[in-house]
Amino acid sequence: HFYKRIKRKTMGAENSKAQLAQLASANSRASNAEQQVRAFQNLEIEKKKYQEAKMKELLSEPWRKTAKSGWNEEELLQFRKEIMAYEGPESTDIKFFNVLLLGQVSAGKSSIINTIESAIKGGVGEDGKLTRELVTSKAVAGTDKKSLTKQLRCYKIRGKSEDGKEKLINVQFWDTMGLEVEEEGLAIDKICRIMDGEVKPKAELDGDLDEGALRDTPEIKHKMHCVLFAFHAEKFELLDESIFEKLSEIRNAAMRKEIPCLVVCTAIDKVCEHVEKDTSKVFRSRNIQKKLTNVSEKSGFPLNMIHPLRNYVDQTMTDLKIDFLTMLLFKKIIKVSKDYCQRLLDDEDDC
Repeated sequence: HFYKRIKRKTMGAENSKAQLAQLASANSRASNAEQQVRAFQNLEIEKKKYQEAKMKELLSEPWRKTAKSGWNEEELLQFRKEIMAYEGPESTDIKFFNVLLLGQVSAGKSSIINTIESAIKGGVGEDGKLTRELVTSKAVAGTDKKSLTKQLRCYKIRGKSEDGKEKLINVQFWDTMGLEVEEEGLAIDKICRIMDGEVKPKAELDGDLDEGALRDTPEIKHKMHCVLFAFHAEKFELLDESIFEKLSEIRNAAMRKEIPCLVVCTAIDKVCEHVEKDTSKVFRSRNIQKKLTNVSEKSGFPLNMIHPLRNYVDQTMTDLKIDFLTMLLFKKIIKVSKDYCQRLLDDEDDC
């Protein structure tokens, strides 16, 4: 019995040692696993930091080539001369190309109108150099969560001819209520009627359209010749899915009518610190290239139909580089609008 008790104690001690060894081994494995997890997490953090730093670096070559790329006074003046010289199709009563502005609330639609007129209205001093002008505040702009625009408002754009006199540009912008979530905001059927030229200026859009606000037989000059969708670059990823559903319906309706559509991505200075300091860096910014690619993938518009823009928001005087970027967009708007009008006129002719 004595030896049996000794044996049991010995075996118990050995079992305890084995259990302790197993526990130590388990602790060691857990510690190694934790170290591996921490190492992986640190690696991911460093990887993210590297990617963020890389995205902040400017590209050596611009990701989009433009006909003019000097970002200087000479090219901006040439832009203005070309735009001032644009005319509607010959032998028609189309005096203005109609551009319909659509977009989320606070996307900067009204500010786009102010920015375009500010850019085209700049003058030239006695020394032949550009003069800085006060920023236009023609269209009411704001940051309310609900749409400030309740009517279909028409805004004509004025520039300056070479003799310094103001002259109407042959483009007019039509501002509307913002596209809001679900059933709120501007309804799709109203947008289609506006595109067809049925809705008169100053028609109340908040509610049912009155008969007096509609045209019975709209002509080509009443139709929309281009649809311009506006998105706020910094807020784009926060858009409700219902906005994209509305966008898809509107885009499809415009495509059926063969109306050209463009997208403008505003507030691009908010997504790139280089562009915030110098607007001319816009086409060398990786962040802005990525942002516009995201907009293309989510909205369904091709990348070459999406344009970055820096609106005049807190500035009171015009800036050459903001004006230059604006002119790139404005010239594209005029070109697609003119092409569409000419196509409509060609369709009316007997073949």
